[in-house]
Amino acid sequence: MVIKKVENKIEKLVEGTFAKFFSSELKPVEISRKIVREIELNRSIGVHGDHLAPNDFDVAISESDYSNLIKAKEPLEQDLEETIRDYSYQEGYIFLGSINVSIKKEDNLRAGTFRIDARLKQDESGCPPGALVLPDGKRIQIGNRVITIGRLQDSTVCIDDPSISRNQAEVLLRETGYLLSDLGSTNGTLVNGRRISQHVLTDHDQIEFGSYRIRFEAS
Repeated sequence: MVIKKVENKIEKLVEGTFAKFFSSELKPVEISRKIVREIELNRSIGVHGDHLAPNDFDVAISESDYSNLIKAKEPLEQDLEETIRDYSYQEGYIFLGSINVSIKKEDNLRAGTFRIDARLKQDESGCPPGALVLPDGKRIQIGNRVITIGRLQDSTVCIDDPSISRNQAEVLLRETGYLLSDLGSTNGTLVNGRRISQHVLTDHDQIEFGSYRIRFEAS
């Protein structure tokens, strides 16, 4: 179901605005299917029994396909990253670092053919991957900084809502992961429908500040 949803999105990309940039031989949907196979071939078991999925992918295509694709390269990379994120979440896999897909050209490949290299890669910062996804779809990478949330203009996430406290909550890195703390707000902070004072965030946690909702993604 997840894979079909992403394949449909990629097909719309190919058939829509960017249609002229795809050769008849190169099939982006086939790339997404091959990426899923590479996840299964390259996943491993971590020291704590976690199922680790590869998160860094190089997609090599022919020089002619690359030249045609250059203007659609970034949106296609983003859709392929969504494939990896959604499929791995569905299967219960986690990542060592941020998800990255890089489409590159390779001289010895024929038009319409491609090759994928997948690997597990930890972010150079040493921080676990993690982002807050805002209602408008904007992603805020957390890293090793303190993310402040509230009505104050200088908050990392500024919420213009009188029901939200000036200093509502914060997210910061601890040894156990990213810790969300309510800062004594008037109306409280909810995670997955339950009021919390502190909570170690896990993938796809739904965070609520009144009617304002944020999603945590561990990738």
